[in-house]
Amino acid sequence: MKKFVRNGILIIASATVCSTVSNTASAGTATATMTNTVTIANLCVISTLGFTTTYDPVVANASTPQTATASVTTTCTIGASPVITLDAGAHANTGSTSAVPLRRLANTGATAFLNYGLFSDSGHTVTWGGTAGTAPAPVTATGLPTLITIYASIPAAQSEAAATYTDSVIATVTF
Repeated sequence: MKKFVRNGILIIASATVCSTVSNTASAGTATATMTNTVTIANLCVISTLGFTTTYDPVVANASTPQTATASVTTTCTIGASPVITLDAGAHANTGSTSAVPLRRLANTGATAFLNYGLFSDSGHTVTWGGTAGTAPAPVTATGLPTLITIYASIPAAQSEAAATYTDSVIATVTF
């Protein structure tokens, strides 16, 4: 009987020890706050599409300017105030400035030129220059592409040899 009791006690003791061990293995908890940060940089991208046209100094453009349109597209982060300027071009005439660009198209070799202007209005009265003061009003930045029309005019009665005349104008967006 002692043995049975002793075995019973051992069994009970053994069960108690296991029970005690499992109670002390309970997990606690602790917390911490993680701060995540994203910064959106003020950014604009710009692209251009120049004009292509024909010029007839003998008939059509003997007394009427040749007009065409080009465009500049900007995509800017919301809240930016992009200002787009156009420089005087690669073949600017003598006396040209950023504020009053005197643009010229040149033949290959730049030996002959056609004067032309770029304007911010369809009436061809507001020259689009290379300063903030001669640029159109800032566009509203929406995060989506914004297309702005550039109005070109090649004055009438310019007689040069038949050729292809080109110019390269740098468009800059300041934001």
